[in-house]
Amino acid sequence: MEQQLNLNNKSNYTPRFIIALAGLLVFCFVAFCVMTQRTEAFDTAVDYFAYGTRAAWTKAILVPITYAGNWQFIVAVTALLIILPQTRKTIGLPMGATALVSVVVYKMLKLSFARPRPDLDLRLIWAGGYSFPSGHSMNGLVCYGVLIFLIRRSCRNKKTANWLTALLTLLILLIGWSRIFCGVHYVTDVIGGFSVGMAVLMVATILIDRFYLKEKR
Repeated sequence: MEQQLNLNNKSNYTPRFIIALAGLLVFCFVAFCVMTQRTEAFDTAVDYFAYGTRAAWTKAILVPITYAGNWQFIVAVTALLIILPQTRKTIGLPMGATALVSVVVYKMLKLSFARPRPDLDLRLIWAGGYSFPSGHSMNGLVCYGVLIFLIRRSCRNKKTANWLTALLTLLILLIGWSRIFCGVHYVTDVIGGFSVGMAVLMVATILIDRFYLKEKR
């Protein structure tokens, strides 16, 4: 993969601002419903549907995938991208900065809402801390989302970029679903993580375009 900036890619910030605002509005709505205890029926229906899909083969796929949203795993991926000279400046450094912001934001939000996790007897794996929003879902969307953005900015092979985009998008969605499947989050936690994550992602791509990639051109 050739790591050279695509100089012909013009940035249009307005759609991204709109998506960021929409993400924040969705998050605020979900947070309001969670805090006023209006989500129990919806959470229960979706969560128990997910539990009903548990089988040996689904566990073998989704339990490992859920760890791809761990901050430790994302740090390892980012460190590798920073170590490699071909990806250090174009992907590794901006992804690392974005990942740091994502972790700080989701930890602050969890402490603010302090929603307990689902019951222990529903869980397939251990998870500590609070439930809302899902940090794995947020981290997955923000970090792998910005990775998609940077790949599409730096990779001249369109076919390779498209394949990586599809695979990373699938990974993002599966991380979110795996948190419900593993019994460590409610579906509204995942929706909250994805919505605020989308807002953070859009702002991050604007800042990277405006201040970081611009300097590299």
